[in-house]
Amino acid sequence: MRKIHIFFTLLAFAMLVSCDSNKSKSSKLVQIDSLLNSGLVDSAYNEIDNIEVKDLQTTADSAYFFLLRTQAEYRLYMPSSSMESLNFSIHYYSNGKAQQEKLAAAYYYKGCFMYDSGDIKNALNYIKNAEFIAEKTNNSELKHKIYASLLVINEEAGEDRTALEYSKRSVKESLKAKRNDWLAHAYNNMAVLYAKLKQNDSSDVYLKKSMALLNVIPKKDSQFIMNNIGVYLMENDLKKAEYYFKKVLDISPMDEAYENLANVYAIEGKTDSAEEMWAKAMQTENLKIKDETMHSMFKHHMKKENYAYAAKTAERLIALKDSLSERQTGNNVKAIQSEFDNIKSKQKYERNIMIAIIIITVLVLIATISILFLRYKQYKTKAAMAHDQMMIKNYESQIKELERMDLHKEKEIEAINKRKEKLLDKHRDTLNRGYILFNEIMNGKTTVLWKKNDFENIIEYYRLVDMEFVDMLDNSYDELSPKYKFFLILEHIGMTDKQIMASMGIAEVSVRSIRSRVNKRKKDS
Repeated sequence: MRKIHIFFTLLAFAMLVSCDSNKSKSSKLVQIDSLLNSGLVDSAYNEIDNIEVKDLQTTADSAYFFLLRTQAEYRLYMPSSSMESLNFSIHYYSNGKAQQEKLAAAYYYKGCFMYDSGDIKNALNYIKNAEFIAEKTNNSELKHKIYASLLVINEEAGEDRTALEYSKRSVKESLKAKRNDWLAHAYNNMAVLYAKLKQNDSSDVYLKKSMALLNVIPKKDSQFIMNNIGVYLMENDLKKAEYYFKKVLDISPMDEAYENLANVYAIEGKTDSAEEMWAKAMQTENLKIKDETMHSMFKHHMKKENYAYAAKTAERLIALKDSLSERQTGNNVKAIQSEFDNIKSKQKYERNIMIAIIIITVLVLIATISILFLRYKQYKTKAAMAHDQMMIKNYESQIKELERMDLHKEKEIEAINKRKEKLLDKHRDTLNRGYILFNEIMNGKTTVLWKKNDFENIIEYYRLVDMEFVDMLDNSYDELSPKYKFFLILEHIGMTDKQIMASMGIAEVSVRSIRSRVNKRKKDS
């Protein structure tokens, strides 16, 4: 017995430790996410590197870990460990609606890695899917980085107006999140795009806004803004532009800065220095930067009358144009985005139609149930009233019989009268209204302004006067309307057609029509 006790104690302890370990791993992943959100990417990656994948015991933790690792790798400009790992995260987050933000993030990073590898079409589809999901959330950081990537993709594809729209969205999310570091880049992007669209006044405004925020962003991230400041200053102050390009390169190598600094040296007549910078710029894998660099080199050689160098550069430019054209074949960024937006619009339209059909079906169902319930209630009310009227008639007959016998039955008569009055009180409003209307008709008034309820009241009153006749109307005809029943009551009390016409405010042709319709509703005897 003691051995069994010890075994179960150890088992419980092991389970407790395992549970604490799982909680510890989940907590560690949340901490890493927080580090990434705070911009401490190096620290986040060090923490990720200390986690063994085999120690992750839940599917949720594994999916979260792979997503965080991919995010850190991308932000540190490292190659992705494995697309299969990220696909695992996408598959996991696709199976539920609870973690749509993580699904959008997984789509986004997969799209970014695919774009870097040159698979533009699939990259755009993943990033657009991320955008579609993110826009349904309040996550400004997620939306900001998606907009920033779509801005770059469109700008590189020459879709500057679309890029500008994404830049404006990026500004909006930056302001919403109160992140001046994001805002500095967003303003800088707008300055560049307005310059490309030849809207120089707007470009100047946003570049100055961006410069005013330089001190709030990390030194490494300031490279792009300082590079654009240098481009802005090249028209009026070459020395200051040169200072900014060198400042960019002091932080880390940047292809665009090499090309821009080369252009400054070329203008200043420092051909050797320009050639050195162009050579460094040409080491880039960015075909667009290569294209711009060779154009600058070609113009410089032509200006210096170095026609042999110019010819060689022109040959390289033609080959590069072919490469660019080949890369862009089937990768029309505008068309891909339009196709995606059209598909989503169609899906939204179809979803709205389905929702509308469901709502209409539910409303029709509710209306049908309401009508059936109302009819049932009316039927119950009428049945109850008919029963009570029959009892009233019965009580009246009993009273008459007792009075006729004259056997000093005053107490019994009084008791029956009380029961009769109790039933009359129950329906007094209806019967009183019917009694008043009946007298009005007898005194020459018409039914021209009557409503359906008025006809029903007078019929219920007349049931007290002649129950057998009203019961006959209920039983011998197929669902006569209250108006047609009233017509037959007028006939029954001996009114002529002329009097009926006057009472109901109808013409002779209407009398014939009513009579014909009533006859058609008569049941076969």
